[in-house]
Amino acid sequence: MGTRPTTDVRMATAKAGLTFRQGAMKEWERELLQSAEVKRKATVAQLYFLDYYFQNLGYLTARKQRRAKFDIDTTARGVRGPEYAQEFKSYCGRERVLLRRRRTRLKVNQFHIIAQVGQGGYGEVYLARKQDSGEVCALKKMRKRTLHKMDEIRHVLVERDILTATKTPWLVRLLYAFQDPHFVYLAMEYVPGGDFRTLLNNSGVLRETHARFYISEMFAAVNELHKLGYIHRDLKPENFLIDGTGHVKLTDFGLATGALNPQRIESLKIKLDKVKDNQIIQRSTMERRSIYRSIRGEDPRYADSIVGSPDYMAPEVLRGKPYTYSVDYWSLGCILFEFLAGFPPFNGQTPEETWTNLKNWSKVLRRPHYDEAADKVFNLSDVSWNAITRLIAHASVRYSNLSELSEHPFFKSVIWDDLRTVRPPFVPTLDSEVDTGYYDDFTSEDDMAKYAEVQEKQKNVDMVREIEEPMGRGVWVGFTFGKNGPGPKAMTASAYDDEDEGILTTIF
Repeated sequence: MGTRPTTDVRMATAKAGLTFRQGAMKEWERELLQSAEVKRKATVAQLYFLDYYFQNLGYLTARKQRRAKFDIDTTARGVRGPEYAQEFKSYCGRERVLLRRRRTRLKVNQFHIIAQVGQGGYGEVYLARKQDSGEVCALKKMRKRTLHKMDEIRHVLVERDILTATKTPWLVRLLYAFQDPHFVYLAMEYVPGGDFRTLLNNSGVLRETHARFYISEMFAAVNELHKLGYIHRDLKPENFLIDGTGHVKLTDFGLATGALNPQRIESLKIKLDKVKDNQIIQRSTMERRSIYRSIRGEDPRYADSIVGSPDYMAPEVLRGKPYTYSVDYWSLGCILFEFLAGFPPFNGQTPEETWTNLKNWSKVLRRPHYDEAADKVFNLSDVSWNAITRLIAHASVRYSNLSELSEHPFFKSVIWDDLRTVRPPFVPTLDSEVDTGYYDDFTSEDDMAKYAEVQEKQKNVDMVREIEEPMGRGVWVGFTFGKNGPGPKAMTASAYDDEDEGILTTIF
């Protein structure tokens, strides 16, 4: 008999800085093992087996409980003979229904499409209801082939990973993720109040107290993203939604990855280089505000345009330089400026002027000033302007975390842990849980005119030549999330009482 080992054998797959015995692996094998793709697949495999056994053991436990309750009930009622046989047959039939639901793969035809509520370059977003449970969701549909040829698969996987990792009310919750041979789908909670751009378009300049409330909620939401280890990098008002109670939720995490697409970095650098010799156009506050209102009036989806003017993006991101979490604080500083001034700090009359302003941001950033008596109410207070300059600042002195931010006088009155208990300045008026009044009407020609640039982008994407390298067989591994079948009520013996079964959260 062999001697018993003195130490336990432990799994080392999740340990950081894993070392290998000299000569045990070739150099290319070590590099492959440390690649982001292999690490993700290893994590997905571990989650799959954990989830598989958790689901099965949970199902078996619940089934035993239901059988025990059936036996107790029939015994208490003195059911015997043919009557017992009939009731037992009915019990077995209900169990078969639950088992069948567990085996059914999620498909798009299990969702009833109510209305379209969004449109992007790579897909559409629909308000939908899951037919068996009655759940309302925002169903995002994206074509696999398009994502492959535009090198966007990684971004979609990251968005799915963030959505499944979060349990906070500050980030939009994922209900299901599933796929078929041609499309991938993200079914997320429906946030009925529309995006913050719509609120800004309707309100213009915000009072300082209202601006403080909304920007504080945005910081709280971004802080939750940072806790997960992600940096958003492309924050703008459109990324924040208003829920049914008037509070903020962060959405659209497609770019929150470790690195931007190299082609996009090069594109941003080229645009900055093109304007390096341009002269700054000096404009008054009233002129800049008027220009921005005019641009918004002509193109309400300006920020979604194919040109993609990055009004809120930090300089180090634009230049392809190393960056930290503070780049998101720069973006939120730009949003706070817009709340209080009515226009973003670097916006120009043309995309070229905007790029020139971004290139020379330290010279362009100026405190808005109004001389007319009727407009003086829009002048920023000293404390709010100081807060902005601590956010829109060089990376070395810029705020980068919530503890630093909360010490600033502008945020001193904010009770960060109780933000969601405060009544918001605006609460959406909703007729029902499927009210789409705060979203564009995709059956209206006027509303659809706003998406001319997006539709043009889709045409250009369709014209892009297919990547010669085939899409890997395992590229979408681990994407599916959420399973048909019994939800929490299945853990009790009353699981059959109605057909609204709920959801068992699962990785596959």
